[in-house]
Amino acid sequence: MWWAGCLLLVLGVCSNAEHGVFKAKPGAQFEHMSVDRTTGQIYVGAVNQLYQLDQDLNILNLVQSEEMGSSWMNNHNKALLINYINLTLITCGSLTGTCMVRSLHNISVVLENGSEPVVANDVEDSTIAFIAPGPNNKHVMYVGVTFTGNTTKNFRPGIATRSLEPDRMFRILFNNNQLGTRMFVNFNNQALFIINYVYGFASEGFSYFLTTQRDTMDDTSPYISKLVRICH
Repeated sequence: MWWAGCLLLVLGVCSNAEHGVFKAKPGAQFEHMSVDRTTGQIYVGAVNQLYQLDQDLNILNLVQSEEMGSSWMNNHNKALLINYINLTLITCGSLTGTCMVRSLHNISVVLENGSEPVVANDVEDSTIAFIAPGPNNKHVMYVGVTFTGNTTKNFRPGIATRSLEPDRMFRILFNNNQLGTRMFVNFNNQALFIINYVYGFASEGFSYFLTTQRDTMDDTSPYISKLVRICH
């Protein structure tokens, strides 16, 4: 997470190389960045702000706070993913825990506004999300979320595979017709046994989440690292 209001991109390796500089508003809090591997454009998720930059860090588009947050609560960027299958940008925020699908060419254009809770709706609780092959070799969104005291209405599994199909966008895939993954911590223990999601990636037919958690239910037990593996 970046706390500075300036993003510096080094365009050369020599001491006299030119630099591109992007300056945001004072106090801007950057949280995620994605780079389009085809165009080189850069997408930056910040608190109440979303930036689209060119390769030289010039601002192409900016979604301001009045569109991202509310007058009384900040909207933290919890996930920022490029979907290369349909050239869209997925942005998820803490305000409601939901996600949006935006045009990769113009982030101010919202193609779909999801209503299903996907990410943590709390600034302190972790969310890790990434896109990788899933059931039937279709790309899906893998999401790991720390328990945030969910109600039944806003319940989020600890780990889930979510559809990226237009007619089922962000819905959990787990039944016989839409094979997928939905993993829970025992409901009675969720508030006591907190799992922190650190990183996620896919490799050789599996998706992985790196987590930290206590070794046992005892609140004095040491924290350990674990690697959770999911079949595609």
